Amino acid sequence: MKRTESISSAQVLKKTQPEEFDLVILGGGTGSTIAAWTFAGEGKQVAVVERKYIGGSCPNIACLPSKNIIHSAKVASYFRRSKEFGITHDGFAIDMADVRERKRSMVRALNNIYMGNYRNTGAEFILGTGVTNGRCVSSNTESPASASIA
Repeated sequence: MKRTESISSAQVLKKTQPEEFDLVILGGGTGSTIAAWTFAGEGKQVAVVERKYIGGSCPNIACLPSKNIIHSAKVASYFRRSKEFGITHDGFAIDMADVRERKRSMVRALNNIYMGNYRNTGAEFILGTGVTNGRCVSSNTESPASASIA
């Protein structure tokens, strides 16, 4: 009977060589994603290392979600003022749970679009924190990325 050794996942990760990329971009905002998709589309090995959000904060918690909620508020305002436009109604209610779900649904759809673009272009998205020492870039994820700085 053969004896097998038990190796922790941390030990396995330490033995794993970093992946090599032509370009590693720290931060996954709009400019970074467009650059990554463009260079990957040209055949470069590209990775984007983003700390928290696919596509950065704008499509997830800032610009677009806030505009989505503002649009719901505008619709409610127009509905309240509908009599000014010759439209009568018996009243209405705002369901904030539905407003929030509409926003979450939009964010999920945008994330799916972003991930589809990463898959279609061949760029890699790494959720983690990236650092550079002036010559190399590395990330603190289970799938380390590295690129030399020329």
